[in-house]
Amino acid sequence: MADIRVRVSDYQNQNLLEALAEPYMYSAKVLLSVLIVSIIAGLGLSVMTALLPKKIQSAIKEAAFFFESIPDVITLFSIQLIIIWIFKKSAILLVNPVGYMENIYLLPIAATSIIPSVILFQMTFFAIREEQNKPYVEFAASKGLTQLKVLTSHIFRNVCVVVFSNIQMILWMILSNLLITEYVFNMKGIFSFMFRHLGSPEVLASCLLLIFIPFYFIEYAGRFISAGMAGQGGRIKW
Repeated sequence: MADIRVRVSDYQNQNLLEALAEPYMYSAKVLLSVLIVSIIAGLGLSVMTALLPKKIQSAIKEAAFFFESIPDVITLFSIQLIIIWIFKKSAILLVNPVGYMENIYLLPIAATSIIPSVILFQMTFFAIREEQNKPYVEFAASKGLTQLKVLTSHIFRNVCVVVFSNIQMILWMILSNLLITEYVFNMKGIFSFMFRHLGSPEVLASCLLLIFIPFYFIEYAGRFISAGMAGQGGRIKW
């Protein structure tokens, strides 16, 4: 990889690792930010929804199903158009809707987090509903614990196992969304770098390795955490 050189302009070639450093780190920052935002939003929304009346819970679940059914491209374009429409009407640019000379973070992270957050909400809320029907929850409630106390002290730990045991699926979802996001927002990330060098198998192979190797360790960490939280003493099943 250190011996591979790529064209970065009409008059300049550069070492692959040097050329990849900036787009790779840019995409990595966005991906990890989306993962953190999605986990916090999905867990937070599921806990808050579990404390609401059942009619409101049903309305939120229907809204989540609606957002999940919208294609990613339409969601991204819609957010972008809303920002531009607000700018045209008020001359106020809330955030930069397109990357050009500088890297943008806020809008791509927010837009890419929507679908993973909705999926995580559905997964965790379903897990909460299952846990609420178990005997230990009824026993805790009979001791005078409030619904919030039971939820945060007892149920939440078991629900987190669901999140970390499905970390691979969440990451793949975010990665597929990031590919579209980089194109829609004109981001200079690793996928844009790959598209510019589609004719070079060495570049594509190097980029894929740099993407998949960290995924392996993140998945391993997720399985390790979920095994520990489930009381398996860190034993991981592959």
